[in-house]
Amino acid sequence: MNIFIENVKKKINLNQSEEKFLNEIIEEKIYLKNDFFIQPGQVCSMIGYIEYGTFRIFNINTKGIEMTNWLSTDNDIITEILSFINEQPSQEYIQCLENTKVQFISFINLQEIYKRIPNFHIFIKLVYEEILVDLKKNIFSNIHMTTIERYKTFSSSKTSLLNKVPLKYIASFLGMTDSTLSRVRKKIYSK
Repeated sequence: MNIFIENVKKKINLNQSEEKFLNEIIEEKIYLKNDFFIQPGQVCSMIGYIEYGTFRIFNINTKGIEMTNWLSTDNDIITEILSFINEQPSQEYIQCLENTKVQFISFINLQEIYKRIPNFHIFIKLVYEEILVDLKKNIFSNIHMTTIERYKTFSSSKTSLLNKVPLKYIASFLGMTDSTLSRVRKKIYSK
């Protein structure tokens, strides 16, 4: 099964020749635990889907503290969106938290896909919209929700990440300290 093509077909129709072309152009890469998908200063040249595994997207602030911006796992899209779209150096780290397999297309191949499959623009537009909506939801949850509400929302929508991601990264992603997350979990699970 090609997870990339399956996700494309959920958003746009492909004829047989288009699907065959995508099968030929989609690449796969396996990353080992702690490998980097991208680091600051590198240009992200690929966009893909995670077949299995988990990535953490993070920055290091001026105090040297790692700040988790996003967590991605099975069937999620993976790219460093600003670097990919603008073809400029990344300002983020994307690192594997476990062995991870990605099916991807390169930026160069994406330009060829646009020529051969005109509807692919629609697919990419829909992917970008999903990324934007998810980012805005996360921003608003950090502004408008209590720590308990943020954790409950995360744990109900990202259940698979609870067993894959160290709690310190979940705490950082939710905008709280490790000790705050510990207190939140204690309140929730002691009821």
